[in-house]
Amino acid sequence: MPIDATGTKPGLQPQAQEPQRHNMRCRNKGCDSMEVFEIPMPSNTGRHVYQCVKCHTTWGVTTGGCVDLG
Repeated sequence: MPIDATGTKPGLQPQAQEPQRHNMRCRNKGCDSMEVFEIPMPSNTGRHVYQCVKCHTTWGVTTGGCVDLG
């Protein structure tokens, strides 16, 4: 039986990646956590979603947009 060097045979699962951790204050006023996970979104349209490591509060931040220089 040949060896599948690329690992693309049916039944093999891709290894799970741990979400990125960032040093950011939680938006929940009752939480004192300074660490959040960034939740990857399928459509990368300038919106980042974060979740607190301690209380699991989730919120979004919109980045980008147009600037009027005139």
